[in-house]
Amino acid sequence: MGKISKLLKPYIQEAKPYSPTAHLRLLYAERPKYIRLQANELPFGISPKVKQAIIDALPEAHLYPDSSYYDVKQALAKYTGFDDTHLVLANGSTQFLDGLYYGFINPGDSVLFIPPDYGPYRIRLAICGGKAQFAPRPPPDYSWNFDKAVDAITPETKVVVVVSPNNPCGDCVPEAGLRQLLDRDILVVVDEAYYEFADSTLVHLVKKYENLIVTRTFAKVFGFAGLRLGYAITSPDLATYLSKVLHHFPVNRLTAAAAVAALADTEFLDYVRREIRANRTYLEQGLDRIDGVRSFPSQTNFVLSQLTKQGISSSDVTQKLQDEGILVRDYTGKAGLEGEFIRITVGTIEQNKAVIQGITTAIT
Repeated sequence: MGKISKLLKPYIQEAKPYSPTAHLRLLYAERPKYIRLQANELPFGISPKVKQAIIDALPEAHLYPDSSYYDVKQALAKYTGFDDTHLVLANGSTQFLDGLYYGFINPGDSVLFIPPDYGPYRIRLAICGGKAQFAPRPPPDYSWNFDKAVDAITPETKVVVVVSPNNPCGDCVPEAGLRQLLDRDILVVVDEAYYEFADSTLVHLVKKYENLIVTRTFAKVFGFAGLRLGYAITSPDLATYLSKVLHHFPVNRLTAAAAVAALADTEFLDYVRREIRANRTYLEQGLDRIDGVRSFPSQTNFVLSQLTKQGISSSDVTQKLQDEGILVRDYTGKAGLEGEFIRITVGTIEQNKAVIQGITTAIT
Protein backbone atom coordinates (compact mmCIF):
# COMPACT_ATOMS: atom_id res chain seq x y z
CA MET A 1 0.00 0.00 0.00
CA GLY A 2 3.08 2.22 -0.04
CA LYS A 3 3.73 5.22 2.20
CA ILE A 4 0.37 5.26 3.95
CA SER A 5 0.64 1.67 5.22
CA LYS A 6 2.35 2.87 8.41
CA LEU A 7 -0.70 5.02 9.17
CA LEU A 8 -3.10 2.10 9.18
CA LYS A 9 -4.13 0.27 12.32
CA PRO A 10 -2.97 -3.34 11.87
CA TYR A 11 -5.97 -4.90 13.58
CA ILE A 12 -8.33 -3.07 11.20
CA GLN A 13 -6.25 -4.14 8.21
CA GLU A 14 -6.56 -7.75 9.33
CA ALA A 15 -10.32 -7.55 10.02
CA LYS A 16 -12.61 -9.38 7.63
CA PRO A 17 -15.57 -7.50 6.11
CA TYR A 18 -19.03 -8.92 6.71
CA SER A 19 -20.33 -10.01 3.32
CA PRO A 20 -22.65 -12.99 3.77
CA THR A 21 -24.25 -12.75 0.34
CA ALA A 22 -21.45 -11.45 -1.84
CA HIS A 23 -21.57 -14.61 -3.94
CA LEU A 24 -25.25 -13.91 -4.65
CA ARG A 25 -24.69 -10.47 -6.17
CA LEU A 26 -25.41 -11.62 -9.70
CA LEU A 27 -28.46 -13.51 -8.51
CA TYR A 28 -29.79 -10.39 -6.80
CA ALA A 29 -29.76 -8.66 -10.16
CA GLU A 30 -32.46 -11.16 -11.11
CA ARG A 31 -34.14 -11.14 -7.70
CA PRO A 32 -37.74 -11.11 -8.99
CA LYS A 33 -37.14 -14.63 -10.27
CA TYR A 34 -35.94 -16.06 -6.97
CA ILE A 35 -37.63 -17.11 -3.75
CA ARG A 36 -35.47 -15.34 -1.15
CA LEU A 37 -35.34 -17.47 2.00
CA GLN A 38 -31.71 -16.80 2.90
CA ALA A 39 -31.69 -13.46 4.75
CA ASN A 40 -34.63 -13.62 7.22
CA GLU A 41 -36.45 -10.86 5.36
CA LEU A 42 -40.18 -10.31 5.77
CA PRO A 43 -42.03 -11.98 2.86
CA PHE A 44 -45.03 -9.62 3.06
CA GLY A 45 -43.20 -6.33 2.53
CA ILE A 46 -43.87 -3.25 4.65
CA SER A 47 -47.25 -2.03 5.82
CA PRO A 48 -49.26 0.09 3.32
CA LYS A 49 -49.49 2.74 6.05
CA VAL A 50 -45.70 2.79 6.28
CA LYS A 51 -45.44 3.26 2.52
CA GLN A 52 -47.80 6.21 2.73
CA ALA A 53 -45.85 7.72 5.62
CA ILE A 54 -42.67 7.61 3.52
CA ILE A 55 -44.45 9.28 0.60
CA ASP A 56 -45.83 11.97 2.91
CA ALA A 57 -42.33 12.62 4.32
CA LEU A 58 -40.65 12.96 0.92
CA PRO A 59 -41.28 16.72 0.52
CA GLU A 60 -39.12 17.30 3.62
CA ALA A 61 -36.39 14.81 2.71
CA HIS A 62 -33.99 17.70 2.12
CA LEU A 63 -34.26 18.73 5.79
CA TYR A 64 -32.27 17.26 8.65
CA PRO A 65 -34.30 15.03 10.96
CA ASP A 66 -35.17 16.09 14.49
CA SER A 67 -32.05 14.98 16.37
CA SER A 68 -34.11 14.23 19.49
CA TYR A 69 -36.32 11.85 17.49
CA TYR A 70 -39.11 12.81 19.85
CA ASP A 71 -41.95 11.25 17.83
CA VAL A 72 -40.12 7.96 17.29
CA LYS A 73 -39.12 7.66 20.93
CA GLN A 74 -42.63 8.46 22.15
CA ALA A 75 -44.02 5.74 19.89
CA LEU A 76 -41.33 3.32 21.06
CA ALA A 77 -42.02 4.18 24.69
CA LYS A 78 -45.63 3.17 24.21
CA TYR A 79 -44.58 0.01 22.37
CA THR A 80 -41.88 -1.13 24.83
CA GLY A 81 -43.09 0.23 28.16
CA PHE A 82 -39.81 2.14 28.67
CA ASP A 83 -39.68 5.93 28.54
CA ASP A 84 -37.33 7.79 26.23
CA THR A 85 -34.55 8.02 28.84
CA HIS A 86 -34.04 4.27 28.37
CA LEU A 87 -34.01 4.34 24.56
CA VAL A 88 -31.23 4.77 22.01
CA LEU A 89 -31.76 4.75 18.22
CA ALA A 90 -29.34 3.53 15.58
CA ASN A 91 -29.05 2.98 11.84
CA GLY A 92 -30.05 -0.67 12.21
CA SER A 93 -29.29 -2.61 15.38
CA THR A 94 -25.97 -3.68 13.89
CA GLN A 95 -24.76 -0.07 14.26
CA PHE A 96 -24.80 -0.76 17.97
CA LEU A 97 -21.96 -3.20 17.38
CA ASP A 98 -19.62 -0.35 16.56
CA GLY A 99 -21.08 1.93 19.22
CA LEU A 100 -20.74 -0.82 21.79
CA TYR A 101 -17.14 -1.56 20.93
CA TYR A 102 -16.08 2.07 20.53
CA GLY A 103 -17.66 2.85 23.88
CA PHE A 104 -16.38 -0.04 25.96
CA ILE A 105 -13.53 -1.93 24.29
CA ASN A 106 -9.88 -0.93 24.24
CA PRO A 107 -7.19 -2.93 22.41
CA GLY A 108 -6.58 -6.08 24.44
CA ASP A 109 -10.00 -6.13 26.10
CA SER A 110 -12.17 -9.21 25.58
CA VAL A 111 -15.77 -9.92 24.64
CA LEU A 112 -17.30 -13.27 25.57
CA PHE A 113 -19.49 -15.08 23.03
CA ILE A 114 -21.64 -18.17 23.43
CA PRO A 115 -21.70 -19.82 19.99
CA PRO A 116 -23.54 -20.82 17.92
CA ASP A 117 -24.36 -17.14 17.55
CA TYR A 118 -24.45 -14.16 15.18
CA GLY A 119 -21.05 -13.91 13.50
CA PRO A 120 -20.83 -10.12 12.83
CA TYR A 121 -20.37 -9.46 16.54
CA ARG A 122 -16.96 -11.10 16.31
CA ILE A 123 -16.09 -9.54 12.95
CA ARG A 124 -16.71 -5.98 14.14
CA LEU A 125 -14.79 -6.57 17.36
CA ALA A 126 -11.57 -6.66 15.35
CA ILE A 127 -11.84 -2.97 14.39
CA CYS A 128 -11.28 -2.00 18.03
CA GLY A 129 -8.45 -4.43 18.62
CA GLY A 130 -10.59 -6.45 20.97
CA LYS A 131 -10.24 -10.17 21.56
CA ALA A 132 -12.95 -12.82 21.40
CA GLN A 133 -13.53 -15.40 24.12
CA PHE A 134 -15.84 -18.37 23.72
CA ALA A 135 -18.02 -20.55 25.92
CA PRO A 136 -19.57 -22.79 23.24
CA ARG A 137 -22.85 -24.59 23.54
CA PRO A 138 -22.02 -28.26 22.88
CA PRO A 139 -23.46 -30.32 20.02
CA PRO A 140 -25.64 -32.08 19.14
CA ASP A 141 -28.37 -30.16 20.99
CA TYR A 142 -26.47 -26.93 21.71
CA SER A 143 -28.06 -26.55 25.14
CA TRP A 144 -27.29 -23.46 27.24
CA ASN A 145 -24.62 -23.85 29.95
CA PHE A 146 -24.21 -20.59 31.86
CA ASP A 147 -21.98 -22.14 34.51
CA LYS A 148 -19.46 -22.65 31.71
CA ALA A 149 -19.99 -19.08 30.50
CA VAL A 150 -19.40 -17.61 33.97
CA ASP A 151 -16.25 -19.71 34.37
CA ALA A 152 -14.94 -18.30 31.06
CA ILE A 153 -15.01 -14.71 32.34
CA THR A 154 -11.54 -13.27 32.99
CA PRO A 155 -10.31 -9.89 34.25
CA GLU A 156 -10.00 -8.82 30.58
CA THR A 157 -13.67 -9.59 29.85
CA LYS A 158 -15.60 -6.34 29.49
CA VAL A 159 -18.70 -7.50 27.61
CA VAL A 160 -20.68 -10.69 27.04
CA VAL A 161 -23.06 -10.95 24.09
CA VAL A 162 -26.01 -13.34 23.86
CA VAL A 163 -28.65 -13.61 21.15
CA SER A 164 -32.22 -14.38 22.20
CA PRO A 165 -34.02 -15.80 20.32
CA ASN A 166 -30.77 -17.23 19.09
CA ASN A 167 -29.47 -16.91 15.56
CA PRO A 168 -28.98 -19.54 14.19
CA CYS A 169 -30.48 -22.10 16.61
CA GLY A 170 -33.79 -20.27 17.12
CA ASP A 171 -34.18 -20.83 20.87
CA CYS A 172 -34.47 -18.32 23.72
CA VAL A 173 -32.01 -17.63 26.53
CA PRO A 174 -33.28 -18.84 29.94
CA GLU A 175 -33.68 -15.97 32.38
CA ALA A 176 -31.97 -17.78 35.26
CA GLY A 177 -28.86 -18.28 33.14
CA LEU A 178 -28.74 -14.67 32.04
CA ARG A 179 -28.99 -13.52 35.65
CA GLN A 180 -25.79 -15.44 36.36
CA LEU A 181 -23.99 -13.20 33.88
CA LEU A 182 -25.73 -10.01 35.02
CA ASP A 183 -24.54 -10.60 38.56
CA ARG A 184 -20.94 -10.18 37.38
CA ASP A 185 -19.21 -6.83 36.92
CA ILE A 186 -19.42 -6.86 33.12
CA LEU A 187 -21.69 -5.41 30.47
CA VAL A 188 -24.28 -7.87 29.17
CA VAL A 189 -25.79 -7.34 25.71
CA VAL A 190 -28.90 -9.29 24.69
CA ASP A 191 -29.75 -9.16 20.99
CA GLU A 192 -33.54 -9.54 20.68
CA ALA A 193 -33.80 -9.00 16.93
CA TYR A 194 -36.45 -11.71 16.64
CA TYR A 195 -38.32 -11.28 19.91
CA GLU A 196 -41.68 -10.39 18.29
CA PHE A 197 -41.86 -13.96 16.98
CA ALA A 198 -41.02 -15.50 20.35
CA ASP A 199 -43.00 -16.42 23.45
CA SER A 200 -40.78 -14.50 25.88
CA THR A 201 -38.48 -11.50 26.30
CA LEU A 202 -35.76 -10.55 28.78
CA VAL A 203 -36.24 -6.80 28.53
CA HIS A 204 -37.90 -6.51 31.97
CA LEU A 205 -34.50 -7.21 33.53
CA VAL A 206 -33.35 -3.73 32.40
CA LYS A 207 -35.32 -2.37 35.39
CA LYS A 208 -33.19 -4.43 37.79
CA TYR A 209 -29.75 -4.51 36.18
CA GLU A 210 -27.94 -1.32 35.16
CA ASN A 211 -25.34 -3.36 33.21
CA LEU A 212 -27.86 -4.76 30.69
CA ILE A 213 -28.41 -3.55 27.13
CA VAL A 214 -31.20 -5.10 25.06
CA THR A 215 -30.97 -4.40 21.32
CA ARG A 216 -33.81 -4.78 18.85
CA THR A 217 -34.47 -4.08 15.20
CA PHE A 218 -37.27 -3.02 12.85
CA ALA A 219 -35.76 -5.21 10.11
CA LYS A 220 -37.64 -8.40 10.96
CA VAL A 221 -41.24 -8.01 12.09
CA PHE A 222 -41.69 -4.54 10.51
CA GLY A 223 -39.84 -5.35 7.28
CA PHE A 224 -37.34 -2.47 7.57
CA ALA A 225 -34.30 -4.45 6.36
CA GLY A 226 -33.67 -1.83 3.66
CA LEU A 227 -34.75 1.17 5.74
CA ARG A 228 -32.33 0.50 8.61
CA LEU A 229 -33.60 1.17 12.13
CA GLY A 230 -32.59 -0.42 15.38
CA TYR A 231 -32.89 0.58 19.00
CA ALA A 232 -31.54 -0.30 22.41
CA ILE A 233 -33.30 -0.44 25.77
CA THR A 234 -31.01 0.08 28.74
CA SER A 235 -30.49 2.13 31.90
CA PRO A 236 -30.70 5.92 31.52
CA ASP A 237 -26.99 6.28 32.32
CA LEU A 238 -25.96 3.79 29.63
CA ALA A 239 -28.45 5.29 27.16
CA THR A 240 -26.85 8.72 27.61
CA TYR A 241 -23.36 7.23 27.24
CA LEU A 242 -24.23 5.31 24.06
CA SER A 243 -25.86 8.38 22.56
CA LYS A 244 -22.51 10.16 22.82
CA VAL A 245 -20.81 7.39 20.86
CA LEU A 246 -23.37 7.05 18.07
CA HIS A 247 -23.92 9.60 15.30
CA HIS A 248 -26.17 12.54 16.24
CA PHE A 249 -28.34 11.82 13.16
CA PRO A 250 -28.44 8.00 13.26
CA VAL A 251 -31.84 7.69 11.55
CA ASN A 252 -32.89 9.44 8.35
CA ARG A 253 -36.10 11.47 8.14
CA LEU A 254 -37.97 8.97 5.93
CA THR A 255 -37.18 6.02 8.20
CA ALA A 256 -38.20 8.01 11.27
CA ALA A 257 -41.59 8.77 9.71
CA ALA A 258 -41.94 5.13 8.67
CA ALA A 259 -41.19 3.95 12.21
CA VAL A 260 -43.94 6.04 13.78
CA ALA A 261 -46.42 4.68 11.24
CA ALA A 262 -45.25 1.09 11.75
CA LEU A 263 -45.63 1.25 15.52
CA ALA A 264 -49.13 2.69 15.14
CA ASP A 265 -50.23 0.01 12.68
CA THR A 266 -50.99 -2.70 15.23
CA GLU A 267 -53.28 -4.50 12.78
CA PHE A 268 -50.39 -5.15 10.38
CA LEU A 269 -48.07 -6.11 13.24
CA ASP A 270 -50.59 -8.66 14.56
CA TYR A 271 -51.03 -10.04 11.04
CA VAL A 272 -47.28 -10.50 10.55
CA ARG A 273 -46.76 -12.20 13.89
CA ARG A 274 -49.74 -14.50 13.37
CA GLU A 275 -48.76 -15.45 9.81
CA ILE A 276 -45.07 -16.00 10.55
CA ARG A 277 -45.84 -18.22 13.53
CA ALA A 278 -48.36 -20.29 11.56
CA ASN A 279 -46.07 -20.54 8.53
CA ARG A 280 -43.13 -21.46 10.78
CA THR A 281 -45.11 -24.38 12.17
CA TYR A 282 -45.96 -25.46 8.63
CA LEU A 283 -42.30 -25.27 7.59
CA GLU A 284 -41.05 -27.12 10.65
CA GLN A 285 -43.57 -29.92 10.21
CA GLY A 286 -42.78 -30.23 6.52
CA LEU A 287 -39.04 -30.42 7.15
CA ASP A 288 -39.51 -32.98 9.93
CA ARG A 289 -41.20 -35.31 7.45
CA ILE A 290 -38.09 -35.40 5.24
CA ASP A 291 -35.81 -38.34 5.89
CA GLY A 292 -32.31 -36.99 6.52
CA VAL A 293 -33.35 -33.58 7.90
CA ARG A 294 -33.27 -32.62 11.58
CA SER A 295 -34.75 -29.20 12.37
CA PHE A 296 -34.33 -27.18 15.55
CA PRO A 297 -37.51 -25.79 17.18
CA SER A 298 -37.60 -22.07 16.42
CA GLN A 299 -38.85 -18.92 18.14
CA THR A 300 -37.83 -16.78 15.16
CA ASN A 301 -38.75 -16.25 11.50
CA PHE A 302 -36.31 -18.92 10.33
CA VAL A 303 -35.61 -22.60 10.89
CA LEU A 304 -32.16 -24.16 11.25
CA SER A 305 -31.97 -27.64 9.75
CA GLN A 306 -29.20 -30.21 9.98
CA LEU A 307 -28.68 -32.55 7.04
CA THR A 308 -28.05 -35.97 8.55
CA LYS A 309 -28.03 -38.28 5.52
CA GLN A 310 -24.61 -39.70 4.70
CA GLY A 311 -23.01 -38.10 1.66
CA ILE A 312 -25.39 -35.11 1.56
CA SER A 313 -23.69 -31.73 1.93
CA SER A 314 -25.24 -28.36 2.61
CA SER A 315 -23.42 -26.83 -0.36
CA ASP A 316 -24.95 -29.42 -2.70
CA VAL A 317 -28.43 -28.83 -1.32
CA THR A 318 -28.19 -25.04 -1.46
CA GLN A 319 -26.88 -25.23 -5.02
CA LYS A 320 -29.70 -27.55 -6.11
CA LEU A 321 -32.24 -25.23 -4.52
CA GLN A 322 -30.63 -22.26 -6.22
CA ASP A 323 -30.94 -24.06 -9.56
CA GLU A 324 -34.67 -24.30 -8.79
CA GLY A 325 -34.86 -20.57 -8.05
CA ILE A 326 -34.84 -20.88 -4.24
CA LEU A 327 -32.21 -19.19 -2.06
CA VAL A 328 -31.44 -20.52 1.44
CA ARG A 329 -28.41 -19.94 3.67
CA ASP A 330 -25.62 -22.51 3.84
CA TYR A 331 -24.67 -22.56 7.52
CA THR A 332 -22.13 -25.37 7.59
CA GLY A 333 -18.96 -24.38 9.41
CA LYS A 334 -20.48 -21.20 10.80
CA ALA A 335 -21.23 -19.92 14.27
CA GLY A 336 -19.87 -22.95 16.17
CA LEU A 337 -22.02 -25.57 14.44
CA GLU A 338 -20.71 -29.07 13.80
CA GLY A 339 -22.20 -30.89 10.83
CA GLU A 340 -24.06 -29.96 7.66
CA PHE A 341 -26.59 -27.15 8.15
CA ILE A 342 -28.87 -24.86 6.20
CA ARG A 343 -30.95 -21.97 7.56
CA ILE A 344 -34.32 -21.29 5.94
CA THR A 345 -36.33 -18.10 6.32
CA VAL A 346 -40.03 -18.62 7.01
CA GLY A 347 -41.83 -17.54 3.85
CA THR A 348 -45.39 -17.61 2.62
CA ILE A 349 -47.13 -20.98 2.53
CA GLU A 350 -46.42 -21.22 -1.22
CA GLN A 351 -42.73 -20.44 -0.67
CA ASN A 352 -42.53 -22.94 2.19
CA LYS A 353 -44.10 -25.61 0.01
CA ALA A 354 -41.54 -24.93 -2.69
CA VAL A 355 -38.54 -25.17 -0.37
CA ILE A 356 -39.83 -28.33 1.32
CA GLN A 357 -40.30 -29.99 -2.05
CA GLY A 358 -36.91 -28.70 -3.23
CA ILE A 359 -35.07 -30.13 -0.22
CA THR A 360 -36.94 -33.44 -0.53
CA THR A 361 -35.81 -33.73 -4.14
CA ALA A 362 -32.26 -32.58 -3.38
CA ILE A 363 -31.49 -35.25 -0.78
CA THR A 364 -33.23 -38.24 -2.34
